[in-house]
Amino acid sequence: MKDLPDQFEKIEMNYIDIPDARLCYIKKGSGPAIVFIHGFCLDRRSWENQINFFSDNFTCIAVDLRGFGNSSFPSDNAYAHYEDINALLHILQINQPVILVGLSMGARVVANFALAYPQKTKAIIFVDGIIDGYICKDFNLDYIYKAGKEKGIAVANNLWLDHQLFEQARKNPASAKLLTDMVMSYSGWHWLNKNPVKSLNPPAIEQVKNLTVPTLIITGQYDIPDFQDIAQLLHTEINHSIKKEIAGAGHMCTIEMPTDFNEIVNQFLIQLTAIDVPKTQDR
Repeated sequence: MKDLPDQFEKIEMNYIDIPDARLCYIKKGSGPAIVFIHGFCLDRRSWENQINFFSDNFTCIAVDLRGFGNSSFPSDNAYAHYEDINALLHILQINQPVILVGLSMGARVVANFALAYPQKTKAIIFVDGIIDGYICKDFNLDYIYKAGKEKGIAVANNLWLDHQLFEQARKNPASAKLLTDMVMSYSGWHWLNKNPVKSLNPPAIEQVKNLTVPTLIITGQYDIPDFQDIAQLLHTEINHSIKKEIAGAGHMCTIEMPTDFNEIVNQFLIQLTAIDVPKTQDR
């Protein structure tokens, strides 16, 4: 496996206020916009390698979803992550359709955004994603929620970090460190509280066949079966989608093998935008 750089280039955090919440985000570069959306209990740091690379040709934005990272916690009022993303883009005055990249839970947000705002979506990249409405066969976090309520946030975060989902990431010292930093700094809000987040009706899994924008689906070779099944289902349902597997990677292929991941995305973006994007290289 390939290591991440020893230190990411520092990118300044920014904040915006939207109805009932404050969102933290980072933004770098210019050109067509790419919005990166992290997985559960993670945050914007998931994408620093990609932002440092792709910002040569794109406006790269990574947001902490409501309840994660440095963004505010949900209130008692119903909300939707995809509506938060739309509000963020409006405030940043990004008026052209965007490229959406979602890892794990972030893919759920990407799918909902693309279905709710098709005119604002240029392309989709699902990365080891989960989609609303898919019923997992084996993936279940009930025991972690239970531990959080009974034994505390630190115990729950440690159980999440030790989950089979992150087995490959834990084998690589660089990705293990970044993953540990994110998970162990997670507030634990979702372990202890009922989340009033709302989804589409009908759920995205019943609507993805309606997606018509260019779509790239990426999985790690060693991701668990539920996420492999979701990737295949998306590939089957979405016409003209492209499916790629990263050999040797698990669920966190973005940080486990960033060079391989960036190269796959790079080639997709070259075809999509017809601009001269430089070849991927270690930075």
